[in-house]
Amino acid sequence: MKEFISNLFKVSNERLKNPLIFSFLLSWLAFNWRPIFTLLLSDKKIEDRITYISENFNEIQFNLFYPLIFSIGYVLLLPYVTWLIEVLVQYAKIGRKRNLISEQLSDLRDKQKIAREEYKYEQEKAGNAEISQLNSNIQELTKVNTEKDKVIERLKIDLTESKKEQKKLEQYISLESPENTEFNEEMKMNLDKEYEEFLKTEVSTYFEEIGSEISQFKSIPKNIDKIVIEKLIYSGLIKKIDDEENQRVYYVLTNKGKHFWKNYVLSKRILSKQELDRMNEPDDLPF
Repeated sequence: MKEFISNLFKVSNERLKNPLIFSFLLSWLAFNWRPIFTLLLSDKKIEDRITYISENFNEIQFNLFYPLIFSIGYVLLLPYVTWLIEVLVQYAKIGRKRNLISEQLSDLRDKQKIAREEYKYEQEKAGNAEISQLNSNIQELTKVNTEKDKVIERLKIDLTESKKEQKKLEQYISLESPENTEFNEEMKMNLDKEYEEFLKTEVSTYFEEIGSEISQFKSIPKNIDKIVIEKLIYSGLIKKIDDEENQRVYYVLTNKGKHFWKNYVLSKRILSKQELDRMNEPDDLPF
């Protein structure tokens, strides 16, 4: 008996695990809940309950057709419904992932834009700092160059002044220095011959007046023709000296000119005082 009951429960349990039977049982309970509740919960006698159920809940569609159709439909359609639900769920998951990826990509793009702008800002900041440093260096170099230019200008002025002083000193040396007036005998003989030839020229007639003026005042008489002065300069007898600082022109005798002037002065005869007095006596003649 126990084995029979155990086998019955076992068989019943296996039957209940069948999807069609289980779904039919659930659908039958769902369609026939009213007679079940009437049978279990009614206050009437059991005979009356059975009679009432037999009279009022005997429709074949609720007892067989509807539960059977529902259970068959459930067994056949449930996999497809489940598959559809899984597809929709998977599609929803994919959509969520795509949305998440899209949001992450959008965030990354925004971060990239921010990073690019920050990089540009840093570059501009560094560039501005470098430009500022370059401007500062340029200003320093400009200042140094300006100072150097000032120093160069001062040095040029000093050099010009030094040249003027040197030239002035050379001029004074030329004016005051007797130069080298010593000649050997051969040179003196040659100069004496040149002097004799010089006395035969027209320029020699001006030599007394010019030599006297140069010896005393280092100048040329104003009434002397410039050509005469140029001839004496090219003959090597006199020398012209320009004093730019004092804006004056000096004339001095060269060594050759001094030798000529010495011969000229020594060759001149000086009248005695008596001869000058006789020359200055009045003439007794009436006419």
